[in-house]
Amino acid sequence: MLICSFRFGWKSVAAFIAASGLLYGYFSYEKTKLAEQKAIAAQREQGVGKPTIGGPFSLVDFNGVPVTDMDYRGKFMLLYFGYTFCPDVCPEELDKMAKVVENLKALRKDQTIVPIFISCDPKRDSIESIKEYLKDFHPDFIGLTGTHSQIKRAAKAYRLYFSAPPLALDDDDSDYLVDHSIFFYLVDPDGRYISHFGKQETADTVTEKIVDFLKSKGL
Repeated sequence: MLICSFRFGWKSVAAFIAASGLLYGYFSYEKTKLAEQKAIAAQREQGVGKPTIGGPFSLVDFNGVPVTDMDYRGKFMLLYFGYTFCPDVCPEELDKMAKVVENLKALRKDQTIVPIFISCDPKRDSIESIKEYLKDFHPDFIGLTGTHSQIKRAAKAYRLYFSAPPLALDDDDSDYLVDHSIFFYLVDPDGRYISHFGKQETADTVTEKIVDFLKSKGL
């Protein structure tokens, strides 16, 4: 019968303990790292860390009635910032929005979507001129305006840029263009921003994206 005997010196024991410690430390590190990665992924899914877009506003509608974002709760909104003297871009985008509204009416009669135009040229865009202007696009359009500071706050909430030249502040001059971002925004019935759509997107593309969103939410 063979008898195998092993002798462990203190150096071997020390080496074994050290190796075990290293392995334990490595696996603990990997476990912690994996937990952190899962937490980051969960935050991304919840939108944590994304820039906040949207927020409250206080303006006046084209009937002269003071309104806030709360007046449109319970309905989806399409928001566009523009001005009635805009020579080409604004009419094109408002035409697109009107088509999106019609598409959604045909496809999703159970959902109400309100197209809203917010003027970023309060000096020239009176409530009367806004109301008349929007008649050319869609009967559902609502026009909003306000003081320059009120509109600026609303635009800032939606991270939208607009700027008029210095002469826009001159009461005697009304011949100028307003530079502004070209987006319209989809906002849900709770007032939360969902998405925005740029000039390059067609009405059919926007409609498809909105319908896909509604389906994803079981709506």
